[in-house]
Amino acid sequence: ERRTGAAFLRCAGVEFEPAQVIASTTEPPDVLFGSARFEIAVVLSPQRRMHDEWRDTARRRGAAHSIEELIEPYSPPAPITRQQVIGLITPIAQIKTQRYSLRGIQCADLDLLLYLNLHVALNVDSPNPTYDALVHQGWRSVSVLIPPYSYIVFAENSAPEFISGGVARPTAAWTRPGMLGLFDI
Repeated sequence: ERRTGAAFLRCAGVEFEPAQVIASTTEPPDVLFGSARFEIAVVLSPQRRMHDEWRDTARRRGAAHSIEELIEPYSPPAPITRQQVIGLITPIAQIKTQRYSLRGIQCADLDLLLYLNLHVALNVDSPNPTYDALVHQGWRSVSVLIPPYSYIVFAENSAPEFISGGVARPTAAWTRPGMLGLFDI
């Protein structure tokens, strides 16, 4: 979760020291950064399970006897519009909202950060989406990490300045090739 927070900050162009991205001792939130209180969620496609791909890759690489066995075909990421992003994240945000509501926890002081761990590329030129359902869930802010972009969907006035100041403008401040180092802590 700290790594996801760090990657989001890097893509947003926020300078920080890794020690400033703190794992919360009480949940929610998952991660603290200054006055930001990030609740983290990872968005995977339905057929994917967290960490299974890494185990499979490690197993395949360990069993390889030639370089040819390590080569994987390239497939470009599928383009995704900002409205499609909203369609993906709204149900996940709603599940978190309901879970916290049952525990008597309000989302009004939480900054929801969703990492789209999908093989997609954000179409930054797509129109601004409609996100009323997210606003009605009561989060202080909702942001998305789609490397190399950070995308702040909306933020209440009480959100930290680095969040509220970047609303509706996907930012790609991560300039290194690929994702090497993006998630480093």
